[in-house]
Amino acid sequence: MKKELARLGFLMMASAALYSCSKSNNDGANISKPLTVIGQPISSETLPVKDGSGNPIPLKGTMLAGKTYHITGDVSINAGDTLYLQPGVTVLVHGDGKEGSSPMFLVNGVIISDGTEEQPNTFTVLETPATPKSNSSYQNDVANDPAYKGYWSGFQGTKTCSLMAFRWTHIEYTGGPYGANASLFGAQPGDATPTIYMNVDPAAPYGKLIVEDSWLFGSLDDCIGKCQHVYVSLMRNTLAKLGATGGEGINLKNDVYGDIAYNFCYGIATNGLKTAGIDGSSTIVNIYNNTLVNCGFRQKKATRNGSINTETNAGGYVYNNIIVNCKQGLRISFLSEKGRPSDTLNTSYNNNLTYVGAGTTATPVMLYIEPRQFTVKQSNDINGYVNGATLANLTNDGTNEIATDKYNPFFKNYDALANAGGTKYLNSVIPAGADFHLAANSPAINAGVYKGGSGKNAMPAKATAPLLTRYGFPMSLLSDNGRADAAKISLPNKDLGAFPSDGTGNKHTY
Repeated sequence: MKKELARLGFLMMASAALYSCSKSNNDGANISKPLTVIGQPISSETLPVKDGSGNPIPLKGTMLAGKTYHITGDVSINAGDTLYLQPGVTVLVHGDGKEGSSPMFLVNGVIISDGTEEQPNTFTVLETPATPKSNSSYQNDVANDPAYKGYWSGFQGTKTCSLMAFRWTHIEYTGGPYGANASLFGAQPGDATPTIYMNVDPAAPYGKLIVEDSWLFGSLDDCIGKCQHVYVSLMRNTLAKLGATGGEGINLKNDVYGDIAYNFCYGIATNGLKTAGIDGSSTIVNIYNNTLVNCGFRQKKATRNGSINTETNAGGYVYNNIIVNCKQGLRISFLSEKGRPSDTLNTSYNNNLTYVGAGTTATPVMLYIEPRQFTVKQSNDINGYVNGATLANLTNDGTNEIATDKYNPFFKNYDALANAGGTKYLNSVIPAGADFHLAANSPAINAGVYKGGSGKNAMPAKATAPLLTRYGFPMSLLSDNGRADAAKISLPNKDLGAFPSDGTGNKHTY
């Protein structure tokens, strides 16, 4: 993989040199950044192209800025090849949610979508009368909402996939059924596909999954799903309407290391963010400065939690998160329907805010913390959980003292209490104009850990945790190195949540 990334880096630098301008900007001229070209430009706007025998030709090269491409069948990228998207590309997938006609990107090599804030890229379904898109009228209507129809089958990485990178990219209406190649992914034909899946050969170097500043909307099941043997940077994204009656926004399954930060999760079926390992193998992922709203309620099965969940040998630093009107708050799992105990030795958590805007202590609709799991209220947490006795299995038998007038994070333009009234907490549509930055009176301001902080704001350390000590907070496995696998990792902020008051973090508006 190192050779492949070095080759990509050389190609990107070479293309930049070819397109660079020698004119000095001393005269005030605005010199545009050159566009990268990897391999040959892709001229055909309908893909995949067929050979003389009618077989689809694997895709590689560069999709060009400003162009619209139509995907009419499964597209494959060979091992060692790269599909690169310049900024401002639109990809329309001709899918209908049925087996055999819900195209996927089968990634054996590398895919890079290099959108920018000014020119994002888009992967979405071709809208037709038979494949309509969702709209704001579908507040809580799983049966009819097109967001959950799974029109196409996303990006499925095989064992040789070494890099997927999506920057400033919209990805919508995924979850189509696996077909005859389902066994490549440990699935059965007809199973819903995740939006993005990577499961790299454990004998190979770690794959790299970078999803930054992107919008993930509408999936039938998991969005970023069940990834294994990868390094991740999942930063500053918006995840909304993901999972019909089950599914996570992010679900990292085994042997995954990296950071999940500054993501905004709204209306996810189960958990917005979930990490897990397997028996005998770890997953260590830091989860910090995320904001989660209205998650967990479409999942009716017990013990699945409903916001941030770690289980089965998963650990990491979990700090600076805001959880609002979700089924349950942070869970460090002892046991769940599918999972086993989290790696509590290699877990450190604190400085998280959980707000419950509906229900009462006697008849709760939401919980700050699920009792009889490993989670306890920490010294700098902001929530209404009262720690109880530590049981023989080391879980906590605490209680939830529901108080809708306490712990409100006070967003600039989203009333957490009003939006929990009646059944509003079941709404999966982000209100137009909502602003989840922190108002001046928010208790989440100056409540986080950050570099240079002291006292309650000091960066945590856990000397007894070998994996936390080894990997750090945040991690440095991925870096902003100027290459194809560059990751722009945002550091923890003194404020909680994805939208701190200093204007850093998540840049999306709604």
